[in-house]
Amino acid sequence: MFAYIKHGDNQRFLININCCVYLLMHYIRSKLGLAKTDTIDLCDESGTVKLLFLMKTLGEYAIKFLTARNTYYVCKVIRGAPGTRLQNAYLAFRPFLKTPAFDLIGKQCDGEHGQAVGPFSWLLDALCTQCGMLERSRLKLLRMKAPKKAASETSVKLIGRSGEDRITARILYHNMRVDFVRRKNRLRLNKK
Repeated sequence: MFAYIKHGDNQRFLININCCVYLLMHYIRSKLGLAKTDTIDLCDESGTVKLLFLMKTLGEYAIKFLTARNTYYVCKVIRGAPGTRLQNAYLAFRPFLKTPAFDLIGKQCDGEHGQAVGPFSWLLDALCTQCGMLERSRLKLLRMKAPKKAASETSVKLIGRSGEDRITARILYHNMRVDFVRRKNRLRLNKK
């Protein structure tokens, strides 16, 4: 089983999709001359990102995720700069195609209408949309984990304290819990 990878100035090469995802990504990186640390992914001709970089087990076979004899584009996953608060954010998916529209990293969408411009505008629109959805789901997951993390931290701080500090910590924990329940009730009422 094989598929095509399209990159650069309309260049193509074959890949074997009957192998594990790790080997496939390593092969694509070596063909394109990329470093091992570069995060890449594949998208099909309709612009659907396969999200292979998010897989927990890279030993799974690529044939589960890719269709034989299809053409896929290689996309670089652009994350925030290290050391900033956006270091884990998904900023853009940048295809490895040689067109003027892709020269500006992270500025793939037109600011006025949110529409992409250029010869591969359909691909850019799809990639911008999927990147936004991925970032929103990442933020939602962080928001869900934040109350649990804060509650566990305050309960750990209660141990080993005495007197006034312990009472203050309990009040803070209670206030956080009340705030969490209020938000949960508000969301439930808004859904009705």
